[in-house]
Amino acid sequence: MIRGAMLGSIRTSWEQGTASHGILEFDSPQFSLFAESSFPPVPTAFSFDLSQFPVSTLQLAVSAVTRQSSDGRLSQVIGDGLDGAALDGASAGSAVLLGSLLDPARHTYFLDAANAQLNYVLNVAPRMPNGAISHRAASLEYWADGVYMGFPYIAYYGSVTRNQTLLQTAYEQCMLYREALFEPEYGMWGHIYSEDTQSWSDEGIWASGNGWAALGMLLVARTIETSAFGNQMTNQTADLQSWIKEILVGAFANTNSDGLLPDYFFGTGVSFSDASASGAIAAAAYRAITLWPSVFPSQTFLAPAETIFNAIVPQIDELGLVNPVVDPLNWSSIGVVSTEAQAFALMMSAAKRTYDSKAGLAVVAKRSRRFHH
Repeated sequence: MIRGAMLGSIRTSWEQGTASHGILEFDSPQFSLFAESSFPPVPTAFSFDLSQFPVSTLQLAVSAVTRQSSDGRLSQVIGDGLDGAALDGASAGSAVLLGSLLDPARHTYFLDAANAQLNYVLNVAPRMPNGAISHRAASLEYWADGVYMGFPYIAYYGSVTRNQTLLQTAYEQCMLYREALFEPEYGMWGHIYSEDTQSWSDEGIWASGNGWAALGMLLVARTIETSAFGNQMTNQTADLQSWIKEILVGAFANTNSDGLLPDYFFGTGVSFSDASASGAIAAAAYRAITLWPSVFPSQTFLAPAETIFNAIVPQIDELGLVNPVVDPLNWSSIGVVSTEAQAFALMMSAAKRTYDSKAGLAVVAKRSRRFHH
């Protein structure tokens, strides 16, 4: 039901990309960055069997390409207008590039679109004086959201094409965004900083922005780790892990009494519990403790993730809508439907499923060793 509500609500470029990530992790995890097999995951034989082919993800990829703008941004064209973001379109890039690997009939269709999107991000999107890629197309702005939207795709393309420079670029972009947005007083990220005005457009510690940043850096770290250059880039992976960790620590230290995170941790006078941001942070936590237990011990990070999961699930309504959620277009108001909230809930569920499975296997193995002994 969460999945269906998500698919019924997609309208904008960032929603298209976020949904493609969520549905890949939930429906076809064997083709995701979190698969057990090596990356990129290319099947031995082309098949429309759902167990061998991520149909639902590539359906979204086709839609993203169909609405690609002439400058290369995916999912942009809605009627006569574009959405104004430089990085949001790239959020669907990984699904499109995956399509070029898995669908021979549409190989060129997908690859041409993926190349155009990469060219836009690297060569057309405006840059800050320090080289950071602006989240906006007509102004120079850092948005925490951009860490999820643009940089995982740069890394993904680098992994698929064995281009270490692109992997390093993705890491450096995360670093530059953290330098601009991280607020040590809170241990988390402010939302939007304008390079043009040298001032905050939204200095509030927005929970969703921190969720975007944590998940984006997690995807970049995982992509680097599973790439051909993983052993050469352990320092970059360790940095990303530490930056994810500081967000999770800050977020979990400020959980509301109902188990959810507030819409804004700090910086606004009014806030409310937000299941959207909460799902994103919980998804990042489940993935982190599964992938890197020595850095993210379950004794510290599992309980708050489970609390969020158990707070979100009972409040999902008869239409599969996650609530309460922030309005995606009005960050200080409660919304009715949010594609990212639905996608984050899918990511959280998929990540919990993986963690529970591995934890269960570990328990079985431990019991087996004890019995054998």
